[in-house]
Amino acid sequence: MGELVNSICFQENNITWVQAETDGNNNVNIKRVAENPLPFVINYDNLQRSATSLEIANQLKKMRDEYGVGDGSVRFLIPARFGMVKKVYVDQYIPQDVHEEVVKFELEQTLPASTNDYLIYRPDYSRESNFLQELLTVVVPKNLFAFFREISEEAQLSVKEINLNCFALDNLYRKLFPNLIGETMLVNFTQHGYEFILSDQKNFLNYIYKPYSRNLQSVEQLSDEEIASNFISLVEDIQRPGSVDTPLYSISQIYVFGNLLKPEWLDHINDRGLPTTRILNPTDSTEWQIVFTEPSLNTNELYRFVEPFSNIF
Repeated sequence: MGELVNSICFQENNITWVQAETDGNNNVNIKRVAENPLPFVINYDNLQRSATSLEIANQLKKMRDEYGVGDGSVRFLIPARFGMVKKVYVDQYIPQDVHEEVVKFELEQTLPASTNDYLIYRPDYSRESNFLQELLTVVVPKNLFAFFREISEEAQLSVKEINLNCFALDNLYRKLFPNLIGETMLVNFTQHGYEFILSDQKNFLNYIYKPYSRNLQSVEQLSDEEIASNFISLVEDIQRPGSVDTPLYSISQIYVFGNLLKPEWLDHINDRGLPTTRILNPTDSTEWQIVFTEPSLNTNELYRFVEPFSNIF
């Protein structure tokens, strides 16, 4: 008997629940997949409403009863844009014992409120860039963390982990494709923008969120050509921001996925000179055997469930 894992993924206005069983031998059985739209968008204003967490908890209870999920360990996955993933650059000669002080000072200049209002975590991560040392810092508002904790308590779910999607997706990529060399861009198509995760064969490199348009239009308000054109412009801007002469990244391949991705967008993208761009399909992995016992799941649409699937790992 393997480990039974429930990954509950919160998007802006949608919940996806994936239940899977892993056996420790690189085998994953996707047992149940459930989706449920939220009646509102998870944003700052709704976080202030006392009824919001209860409404979401009630929705999770209904999903548990309707789809028969809930046994096993439970993990929440939330968008990294709900918090902040930031790199702080320090001179490589600055002693390590003052790095925390430098990071705190940098955050105090960036955050809209006191650092006491945030959970601040520094992963075991350090890279060099142009003779400077990169310190990766993850910042999540304490009230946001408390909000999801409250949801778990009201839904009577024993949540073991609350993870940010960018790190789960980065980890999934290297688990599925450990032999891919070079830098890779993972792109999640969400309701109002693109989430870019940059990885190489060893490290998480960066996370960047970019809206589809300056007017914060949703994906349904834009044409296929606009989505593709904006995507191409942003990929180029991420590699060469401003007047930078040398690209910041050397991207070998791009994988796209997401609950709202339309496969036909690749027809508009792949003739524009970008690195090879393809849809991320977990079953393409030669390292993992992935089977599906969920009868309603269309295996041609696995790209829609990459985000919650990543939290299984």
